[in-house]
Amino acid sequence: KLNKQGTAQGVLHGGNMAVAYGLRGTPYDIPAEGTILFIEDVRERPHAIERMMYNLKLGGVLEKLSGLIIGQFTEYEEDCSLGKELYAALADLVKEYDYPVCFNFPVGHVTHNLPLINGAKVELVVGKKNVELKFIC
Repeated sequence: KLNKQGTAQGVLHGGNMAVAYGLRGTPYDIPAEGTILFIEDVRERPHAIERMMYNLKLGGVLEKLSGLIIGQFTEYEEDCSLGKELYAALADLVKEYDYPVCFNFPVGHVTHNLPLINGAKVELVVGKKNVELKFIC
């Protein structure tokens, strides 16, 4: 219900949110322009995830993305101090952008974990009832 519909093409980058956050400002930072970013994490507190997302927003990363895939954030407890659930807080942080956003994509520290290839060219299609991630040759 939080997905934002649309279609985007770009280069797939991402992974564990805390690791990506730790690499900010280094040569391994997220190359925002033309990127379809995927994020996930395990055992991170919701306020820490929100803070990491604000870092991406204030650093100009989120505005330059082509698309965003929110994977599985697992083994955490909701934090009432956010005023909403984690995924709703993340949706609020990206609502101003025009690119497609997918929530609960099966990537992360979960049993059903689809392999995603960093650096691959992809097309992300977020529809009313389904999401497709197509690898482009």
